[in-house]
Amino acid sequence: MDMDIDSPAESNSLPPRYRIVQRLSLQGVPEEHLERLEPGLVAYVKENKFRVPELVSAILPTEEEVLEAYKECKASSKEDLVSPTMTEQFRESMRLLQWLMFYGEPLSALNKLAKISTGQRGVCGSVWGHNDIAYRCRTCEHDPTCAICVPCFQNGNHKDHDYSVIYTGGGCCDCGDVTAWKREGFCSKHKGAEQIQPLPEEFAKSVGPVLDALLVCWKNKLLFAENACQEYHKGSDRIGEFKKVANELTFVVVEMLTEFCQYSESLLSFISKRVFISDGLLDSLVRAERFLSKRVTRKLHELLLKLLGEPVFKYEFAKVFLSYYPILVNEAIKGCSDSVFKNYPLLSTFSVQIFTVPTLTPRLVKEMNLLALLMGCLGDIFCSCAGEDGRLQASFVRLL
Repeated sequence: MDMDIDSPAESNSLPPRYRIVQRLSLQGVPEEHLERLEPGLVAYVKENKFRVPELVSAILPTEEEVLEAYKECKASSKEDLVSPTMTEQFRESMRLLQWLMFYGEPLSALNKLAKISTGQRGVCGSVWGHNDIAYRCRTCEHDPTCAICVPCFQNGNHKDHDYSVIYTGGGCCDCGDVTAWKREGFCSKHKGAEQIQPLPEEFAKSVGPVLDALLVCWKNKLLFAENACQEYHKGSDRIGEFKKVANELTFVVVEMLTEFCQYSESLLSFISKRVFISDGLLDSLVRAERFLSKRVTRKLHELLLKLLGEPVFKYEFAKVFLSYYPILVNEAIKGCSDSVFKNYPLLSTFSVQIFTVPTLTPRLVKEMNLLALLMGCLGDIFCSCAGEDGRLQASFVRLL
């Protein structure tokens, strides 16, 4: 496949597939492999597994290509949106990365995993939006914040139980989660996280290295965007450029991982472990709402809610969550407003997933000094409300 492209502008006019071929060619991938792009690259990776990190980086669009798309969006006053053109380029990259993950056609591999996982689902984890319908069951719940989705309620046995229909404000189904729901209240399809089977070794060996390399690239783009927000003055083009790169990559990675989770609970569990063992990634994902668009943040939080069904991930996430908690509380204090929690919804979305779990919260109290953290935040709030005489200043609104 012959190409002679000199400038980024000319490169941007090419279809995503050709840009990927060009970048891989520059990495020294032989032409005979590139002529059969998907199977050819799989064959090359099998023979050169040590090159996976650099090949993953080469398959992803370059920063220059993303920034060119950003400038085009900015010219049309759409800089806050995910660019359809750029998203398609990233999706093409994800499609090729999936070939490398599964050593073959991705959909066939995912369908194979789905068949292996049939009847083995441990936790439901269906994610709700606002005003979705769910069920509370006071007989089965461990605390008043727990609920299950309609299918799980219908597939369970709640005869003579104290239950009610509710409208959700977000969150996820607790069926199968022993920390939130009594085992006797589990439905016929979910029997607890301990039922989750390990990902078959043939898939773990191929998916792991590619996914790890992708997660490192993802973390780096998030860090670049976060640092840009801190180092450049407000309104700087550099902030928008780095945020654009982080938005585009996060959107397609979350899209892909969410799809994986729908096919196989074993794959979901495998992904959750790779995420929290990837150095610094979970910290970046927790803070990402501070610089990602609301649309992308919402999708990211939906993925994190799904991953919380894995108990080890929930604990690792909780530790990072606690380090972020006082930061937002202090921002709310400085701004004399709780609007910060609306702009940064992670606390409101995940507090109920962390602080109400009877098996998790005591562990956090013991190992992470949770009570001292919460009391410190409460003390800061009281101090901010104190007048010169040291008394709390309070205003009362009369309800008519």
